[in-house]
Amino acid sequence: MLDRAARQSEPVFTMDRSRSSGTREAPDARRVMIVDDDIDSAELIALLLERDGHQTSVAHHARAAVELAVQFRPDVAFLDIGLPGMNGLELAQALRSLPELSACRLVAVSGYDTVGAADTGRAFDAYFTKPVNLEAVADYVRHSTQRSASEQRSTAE
Repeated sequence: MLDRAARQSEPVFTMDRSRSSGTREAPDARRVMIVDDDIDSAELIALLLERDGHQTSVAHHARAAVELAVQFRPDVAFLDIGLPGMNGLELAQALRSLPELSACRLVAVSGYDTVGAADTGRAFDAYFTKPVNLEAVADYVRHSTQRSASEQRSTAE
């Protein structure tokens, strides 16, 4: 098993993990991106979602996440608020500005329970406090649908 320092040198993101893991894709599978500088937390969420048949991608830095999102085109993205450099709110705003991601549901994840949905403005569709309840994450992804055209218009305004 690699120690944390060794894992920091791993690739910044991986794509289409469920295709290589042998997990069978569910008929209602979602494409889910997890962005968290805590490698263990990001991997745990990804493994849970892959077990449910979803396709996942993981990024550990916000700038890499923007590139990944354009390539992967997630249906749902879980964004850690406390990312170094570009924080999760700034990342959400960058992702919202990309037309190809207009239907993506953005979910804030934060270790600070004082930073709530009201503080994150219109950038996020949902908010989870760390440590996240893995069952709630799975339920959110399972029940998420693409936003309606009216929601997309109000976000763009």
